[in-house]
Amino acid sequence: MEKKIFALVIFVIMTSLSMQAQKIHVVDDNGNDIPLVSVLTEDGVLIGTTDIDGVLADVKGARKIALTHVAFKPQLVNVASLKDGRVTMESVDYGLTEIVVEPKPYYYIEYYFRGFSYIGDSLRAYAAGIIPTAHEIQNKYKAKTRFNAWAFGGAANKALAWNTQDLQIKAEKGVKSSLIPIETAARDIAKFQDYYKVSIEQENDNRWVLRNPEGEVGHFYHDDNIYRATLDGGRMQIYANKVNGEAKMQKLREDRNYEYQYTEVYSIDDDGKIQPYNKIMELDHWEYDSKKGRNILVLYLYVADHDYMNDDEFKARSKELNKGHSGDMSLEELTEYERTHNIPALAPEQLKAIQELTKQTGKK
Repeated sequence: MEKKIFALVIFVIMTSLSMQAQKIHVVDDNGNDIPLVSVLTEDGVLIGTTDIDGVLADVKGARKIALTHVAFKPQLVNVASLKDGRVTMESVDYGLTEIVVEPKPYYYIEYYFRGFSYIGDSLRAYAAGIIPTAHEIQNKYKAKTRFNAWAFGGAANKALAWNTQDLQIKAEKGVKSSLIPIETAARDIAKFQDYYKVSIEQENDNRWVLRNPEGEVGHFYHDDNIYRATLDGGRMQIYANKVNGEAKMQKLREDRNYEYQYTEVYSIDDDGKIQPYNKIMELDHWEYDSKKGRNILVLYLYVADHDYMNDDEFKARSKELNKGHSGDMSLEELTEYERTHNIPALAPEQLKAIQELTKQTGKK
């Protein structure tokens, strides 16, 4: 009897331990927190996303987890092997060629985007494509965006088509925004500071904290000639709505339990400046409640090419892209573009989830 009781006690203890939340803390090579890391199962199911401090409170019993982020190499991790749940991710060696500033009117950026739409933990749509843009040197958007996108979805599945369209719209809006780095705006632009009520505090030689009156809302890092910023944009926006008398938008965001996180990465000049033409990549992550459940949109924007151009050169490049990369690219065609433009490959776990969509949509 005593042996049976002892065995039962051991079973209860082991069961209790297995049910405890397993926290992970994701950092870079220098020990800086990495917010907005997507944490997936081996089958590409979304478990969650690390918070502003690089922490995900619970991996929900997964033995292996896949980590993905716009600025770091995808990684598959055995949870049991982690010490105190700490994971170090390796930075992407992006390798954009350096450009010489010439007296031409436009700064050209060729973006490659990836968009993921989830409802709960289930991937509902994936979109990827190329967006050529031209900006005036003064950071004012110039020229119509030519949007060439391959995507899942279509008339056979309206729910997927709607989500795909939303991802495309988000990507277009992202590339049309100004090229001013967030840190520059927070330090130097009075309109930005006044609207969001933010200030910057330096923590050490390489790290700064962005605050509003309610607390920390962002981090800035300068390491190895790379600048990385992460913002808790939802908190910033809701607070700004409240103090600026935007009650309708504040209520809408609060009712929908709205969250928005943002990361941007730039290279830093030899003189320590963060220049608009040194942009490398961007990550946007939205979440909100809907009638269908918790909607999650994740958008990656990579700078695939950049240069200075005049109007004729921009038109010629746009025409070339439009001819060579039509609006219904296959996974194979996208992979070839990624390879030739040094875009990090999709994590295998993400690819699995995307391939599951082909069974619903018939896409290749």
